Amino acid sequence: MLKKFSFALVVLLVITSVPLFGVAAQESTPAAIDMGVSLNPNVSGDITLWHFWASPIRHTGLERIIAMCHQALPNINVTDVVKPFGDIWTANIAAVAAGSGMPDVIVEDRPRLAAAAADGIEQDLQPYIDRDNLDTSRFWPFTWDQTLYNGHSYGLPFETDVRVLFYNKTLFQQAGLDPDKPPTTWDELWADADKLDAKNPDGTWNRIAFFPLQGNIGPDVWAQTNGYTWVQDGRPVVNDPKVVDTLNWIKKWVDRYGGWSNIQAFRASFGAPPNDAFMSGKVAMVADVAGYASFLNFYRPSITLDDGSNARINWGVALLPNNGTPSSTSGGFALSIPTGAANPDAAWEFIKCATGPVAAVSWSRDTYAIPTDQAAARDPVLMADPNWQFFIQAMQTSTGGTFVPKYPNWGEQLDQRYENIWNGTTTPEQALQDAQQAIDQTISSS
Repeated sequence: MLKKFSFALVVLLVITSVPLFGVAAQESTPAAIDMGVSLNPNVSGDITLWHFWASPIRHTGLERIIAMCHQALPNINVTDVVKPFGDIWTANIAAVAAGSGMPDVIVEDRPRLAAAAADGIEQDLQPYIDRDNLDTSRFWPFTWDQTLYNGHSYGLPFETDVRVLFYNKTLFQQAGLDPDKPPTTWDELWADADKLDAKNPDGTWNRIAFFPLQGNIGPDVWAQTNGYTWVQDGRPVVNDPKVVDTLNWIKKWVDRYGGWSNIQAFRASFGAPPNDAFMSGKVAMVADVAGYASFLNFYRPSITLDDGSNARINWGVALLPNNGTPSSTSGGFALSIPTGAANPDAAWEFIKCATGPVAAVSWSRDTYAIPTDQAAARDPVLMADPNWQFFIQAMQTSTGGTFVPKYPNWGEQLDQRYENIWNGTTTPEQALQDAQQAIDQTISSS
């Protein structure tokens, strides 16, 4: 058998080294990919893309899109650069102000894109859009609206999200709760927590059921589940009884777990997936975006149960528990061209490609981020997953942010006051009144 195998291998090597039919063997060139959007493959240039997706899941997904777009745009070479999430936009603002060092393409925070446009940070893409007759109706309407400033677009929507409740069915079953009946209201959430909380022998918390600020969510979203709309008639309104009720509800959870310092210490003990609070089994329910499912699918975490045995987490998703109004919020990102970028034409072709329907499907299959392209969001492969079907249904309860031209960053007035509420040094009523006064003064003087 060894002699026969060796002879066959020699023959194979000889055959493959001989030109077939007298034609020299050549390396095959990959066929161009149809990315589902009109592109100009003659445009050339080297461009730099700034983003913050350093995790193996998201970075791999982005590299796949870059490779696909290179097949469709062979004369454009993309270098992706990872920037810290908290620094990427500050660094871009500084580069634009200096007139150099900015990338050709940047992943922009879409709800803040209009403010960046107003400040001259990003380029107006409307001339490109009009020239190429780009079909913008394929995007979720709110994602497109968030790219607009004075009727012109300053970025193409790349991805969106929806905030939902992830809950640990394994811990529900251990606690005697129905794993197929997650809490739907604030009251049910509190009642379930009574069965899911667990303390160590020394009285410290071994596991908490839920904390409203754990995950990818904030008081603004919880106020919406309490039936509140933050911006009314173009004016941010924060000092409302429903907002007071929401902040008191969050403070109730802070007190449940021993105060703000204890909560902070507990949360600080966790890291990124798979060492976060939910995957470690130390928090039974967490509010996060749909993309969190990709980490759960990737890591398939196991936890130690109260009896000492190990079990793989069986998890589920549900709408955010509400106090009368099912609601959520969708943020996400756009791809923009900073003002002064060296190669805007090549950047524009890449942006068209990367936000097209084919790239959108690829990105969502890898990351479970919701596509901004509505047809891509209903990709048959994705829709085969019941959890994905739920995410798309949950989008019907979700809204995007509202841009207020005279005060685009109104939330900062609340952000700087929240901690004083949680640690008890001020009341929600007083904090909200102070925030409203500051907002109104700024608007009236602008």
